[in-house]
Amino acid sequence: MPQQRGNVLIPLLLVILLAGVLIWFVTRDDSPEQPQPVQEIAAPATATDDEEDNGLVEEPAETVELGEPEIPETPTVAEPEVAEVEPEIELPSLNESSEEILSRIEAEEQSIEPLRSEQLIRDAVVFVDNLRNGVVVRDAALIEGPQTKFRALEQDGKIYIDPRSYDRYNSIVDWFVSFDTEVMLTLMNDYEPLVREALAEIGYPDTDPKTVILDAIEVLNATPSVGTVIELSDETVMYRYADPALEALPDAQKQMLRMGPDNIRRVKLKLEQLREALTAAS
Repeated sequence: MPQQRGNVLIPLLLVILLAGVLIWFVTRDDSPEQPQPVQEIAAPATATDDEEDNGLVEEPAETVELGEPEIPETPTVAEPEVAEVEPEIELPSLNESSEEILSRIEAEEQSIEPLRSEQLIRDAVVFVDNLRNGVVVRDAALIEGPQTKFRALEQDGKIYIDPRSYDRYNSIVDWFVSFDTEVMLTLMNDYEPLVREALAEIGYPDTDPKTVILDAIEVLNATPSVGTVIELSDETVMYRYADPALEALPDAQKQMLRMGPDNIRRVKLKLEQLREALTAAS
């Protein structure tokens, strides 16, 4: 297993973004027609004597007294309700998106201290796409790794990971687990078009960003629990796991093991929280 100069894997998931949909409501005004005015009825003309003698005039019909015409009430038409629509966010270009994302994270009172990449979305997409295949690409890492060196100790002729090496990851795990999940999802939703653009650049024009994240979470959560004592082998220039089953794990899971059992447990809990939130949002 190579000595660690590198970077913690998990926080890179924070800047992968998912789709947001703006819903528009359209209303119509179906006002009824106004009733037509009632026509006046003229009084009958009086017949002359000659007309009566010649039988030319019929007996007048019985006079019916007409009352006031009933005018139907005009129904009250309710004003149509117009739903408020949130303004569509104007996104920066992919090349210029990192500064805006960092500013928004800070505005939500979340720390950006560990982040170092000048191309957050591109680097995250490349890193997490490889991560879901169990591969670690350090060139695309977004944050600085531990500043102290990896340590091993020898006991009874065998070599083990020094438990003090696990402490190198404490601060970055603290940062990751404290990052607000709702803020993560909001960023993912708002910048999803740029993530799709970055995925298209590496050959995945039709891939859902959420699929990439969930695949990576599945790989990391499959890291076995092996306890604090992990034996190493120094048969090569770089340390390797003495247990063949551990050495055969994907690089991403072998990297997780170097964080120590307590940090692994905390990271897995946060990843499960993120997975549930992503699944519920679908």
